[in-house]
Amino acid sequence: MDKEISIPAYWKIPYQEEMIGKITKIRGKELQFSQKFFYPGGGGQLSDRGTIIYADKEFPIIDVYKDEEGIWHKIKSKEKIEFEEGKEVLLKLDWERRYSFMKAHSSQHLISHILEEFYQCKTLKANFEEGKIDIETSIKLSLEQVLKAIEHANDIINSGTKIESIVVNQEKYKREFKQRTRGKTSDEKTVRLIQLGEDEGFDLVCCGGIHVKNLSEINGIILENLKAYTLKLLVDQYGLTFANQQRKMMIVLEELTQKKDEKLVEMIQNKLNNFDILQSGNVKLLKMIFSNLQHWKITINRLSCIFFELPEIDRQAILSAAKEMIEGFLVVIVGKNEILYILSSDESIPANEVIKKLLEITGNKGGGNKAFAQISIQKVENPLKLVEDVIKSF
Repeated sequence: MDKEISIPAYWKIPYQEEMIGKITKIRGKELQFSQKFFYPGGGGQLSDRGTIIYADKEFPIIDVYKDEEGIWHKIKSKEKIEFEEGKEVLLKLDWERRYSFMKAHSSQHLISHILEEFYQCKTLKANFEEGKIDIETSIKLSLEQVLKAIEHANDIINSGTKIESIVVNQEKYKREFKQRTRGKTSDEKTVRLIQLGEDEGFDLVCCGGIHVKNLSEINGIILENLKAYTLKLLVDQYGLTFANQQRKMMIVLEELTQKKDEKLVEMIQNKLNNFDILQSGNVKLLKMIFSNLQHWKITINRLSCIFFELPEIDRQAILSAAKEMIEGFLVVIVGKNEILYILSSDESIPANEVIKKLLEITGNKGGGNKAFAQISIQKVENPLKLVEDVIKSF
């Protein structure tokens, strides 16, 4: 990397959640800091949020933006506070917000690459919210085309693909990178590129946004909506929640099939055919979660545990996805019809032993084996907390 290039902290250490900085400029309640820690937004990605600790008080950062004078941080404070240049502050990032944007932005790069590779479809514009992506495409895509692209994207995510951040001067960019860059080229003095894949990778884009280190961190992409030239996607837990909502809708439609009206039945049957696609996507997303459990784990008595509330997920979907479960974990899921499922890939805590203790406490019905067990949780308040207490007793 060229020595003369100054790399902002939000590119260099995107996973760091706190940093000491100094106030370098003051403009009312807008501050500049010595460290470029908060991302100022751009390229469809919203700016960071967070707080600063100054004079033993905490102040929210409600906006970060860049102008010709540098990066400004807008501070929210009801009381009058005198900031001083040169004083140290603790910069604290809203990490959950940033990480969600990192995963969404990286997902968009992958999807945009696949759409161009499969269908010569360019991304005209992309915007992000937490866990959400909106893509405006150059051609109108069919549902089958979009689902095929998403399936391929999820396969790449599941296999684990590195993402590299490359920062070079304009001369080196023209010499080594410009010819293989997808999308818009850059005429900036300092060029930041994002590459998917190792060595020369399979996708290279000029981009100033913040990204994850590996696509496997995303845990899956799901289609929310497709309308004309606009593609709406959800990533990670946002996608799983949406899939649950769709499942709930289809259950209601299934109940309607009991009506005698032939046209109504025909309409519902068409909807149920589409449900097959939704259900397979649901299981696929669950499989990705089971193969990447480390992202949600908490440690209880040296045991790696994960707790989920997925009220529209049924037993069959969980069993299908559980084949991808990695070793050394205990997974607890509150699923459909107030059934609590326990899956164990840790020999030191069999699933049926946990259920056995829950049966003694609740008096409800349940059972299972070392790897998979279940229990009814009707009339049980806060079942996940109850399971946590039981695990602590092992």
